[in-house]
Amino acid sequence: MKKFVKPIIAAVTAGALLVPSIQTSAAQTGKKIDLSKIAGYSTGSQDEEGGVAEIIKYNKDNKKFYLINGKTQTIDIVSLSELKKGKNQELKKETSINIAEAVNSDSFTYGDVTSIDVNTRKKVIVAAVQEKDYSKPGKIVATDYSGKVLKTFKTGVQPDMIKMSADGNSILTADEGEPREGLEKGTDPEGSVTIVDVKTGAVKKVRFNNASVIDRDVHIRNKEGGALKDLEPEYMALSADGSKAYVTLQENNAIATVDVKSGKLVSVKSLEYKDHSVKGNELDAANDGKINLESLPVLGAYMPDSITSYTVKGTDYLVTANEGDATEWEEFENVKDFKDVKNKITIGSSLFKGMSPEQAQKKLEEMKKNPAYDKLEVLTDRGNDAIYTLGGRSFSIWKADTMELVYDSGSDFEKITAEQYPDFFNWSNDDDKMDKRSAKKGPEPEDVKVGEVNGKPYAFIGLERIGGIMSYDLSNPKEARFADYLNTRSFEDKIAGDVSPEGLDFVPAAESPTKRPLVLAGHEVSGTVAVNQVDSFKKQKHEREERRGLMFLKELLGL
Repeated sequence: MKKFVKPIIAAVTAGALLVPSIQTSAAQTGKKIDLSKIAGYSTGSQDEEGGVAEIIKYNKDNKKFYLINGKTQTIDIVSLSELKKGKNQELKKETSINIAEAVNSDSFTYGDVTSIDVNTRKKVIVAAVQEKDYSKPGKIVATDYSGKVLKTFKTGVQPDMIKMSADGNSILTADEGEPREGLEKGTDPEGSVTIVDVKTGAVKKVRFNNASVIDRDVHIRNKEGGALKDLEPEYMALSADGSKAYVTLQENNAIATVDVKSGKLVSVKSLEYKDHSVKGNELDAANDGKINLESLPVLGAYMPDSITSYTVKGTDYLVTANEGDATEWEEFENVKDFKDVKNKITIGSSLFKGMSPEQAQKKLEEMKKNPAYDKLEVLTDRGNDAIYTLGGRSFSIWKADTMELVYDSGSDFEKITAEQYPDFFNWSNDDDKMDKRSAKKGPEPEDVKVGEVNGKPYAFIGLERIGGIMSYDLSNPKEARFADYLNTRSFEDKIAGDVSPEGLDFVPAAESPTKRPLVLAGHEVSGTVAVNQVDSFKKQKHEREERRGLMFLKELLGL
């Protein structure tokens, strides 16, 4: 018997390696990497409104991640040092940092911790903290790895994102300055960028008061307050040499460039609009319980949330996650349902490259008559010559020095999620209704991180609504290529598995406890963190084929 089994094993195993991989989706064609979850952490809380597990940062020195826990208003510290011992591990919190206790005083009342960063050169954690009074300046809190406060610095109003330069010499915050009580009863604080010189302790506040460097087509909502009051810094990235900060002004659909050393505003440039009439930019804008991506007379304001930078052949590029965001502060609002504004819209003759004026007008009339489009969110302060919507439902690559659009993922996110999860297409992050987000902002890309895998730059983009992480090869900025999509959400319930990725962090292979790259994802609705590992797709394919061959062998032998 042994003489018979041995050659069969050899033959079947060899044959299995020759069987082509079965493609379950057209979107997986050309897949270059395999992202898979190997461990998870739960805060123990969930919230349909979000705000539980938010921003996450990894510390290569101690192999721990630091997570903003919005429910407890603390920073949770969790170790990854044992990951190499196995997969599907449930991680446990070691301790928490209570930022509120550290900053409360007679002159400052803690409101919210919004962002953190880790710098291993200076051996510090830095956190952005907002004042309870939305119109007052916030603080930067610098602590050691255990949470002991080392120093604090004053910021502008509502610091929403913090970034420390690689050399540890500068700390920057994007100070959003939102008019949270509207304009009639409240105030519109100045948006700004705070720059701290770590060596001297000097603090500079970059204001948007130089009209000569702000493009005329940058969208200003608060006309009376102007750019100084209206521009709202959301997120930032630093250039490769740390000399420039690139700041997203989400609600203004623009990006600002700041000179870090001088503390001067270099430019504010509009990102203009995405033409959804063009082939490749289709979208599903109808809430009808169906998957229906189509070309429409719609212009999408990119309105990026997060931003990061990378360099190819000496040229700096910016990568943005084009989420979109409406202004809805008391009476100060700029969004309505399509049914409420449709009769005011008259298509502009030269706005659409994918349709003639006649075709665009005909499509508009069809949309007016179809109630499935009634709930489509439309911006009300961009004019009536098109249907203006929020977000690009995509990620984009821009030249850092000019803000020229180099690449946009078009309709990829909706196409890929439709192919892989047709029964859960455009789900929201707080319920279980198919197609609900089509009339809103679709998958809603939230955060983006870029990291090197096998010598190539890859972008990892979290989708806030349906969930999951998209991966793209960025080697050629003009032709980024889809690499993988991983969704660790369970669709068996409204909130199950990992729901609504808010913050991501990339861990290079050289710094990873598993010696392979990791993508950490904090999920604000489920209150969980997914530790995802990046593997070579070829390796995964080989292993799957080998397993199929062994399974076939067992069936053949009746084992």
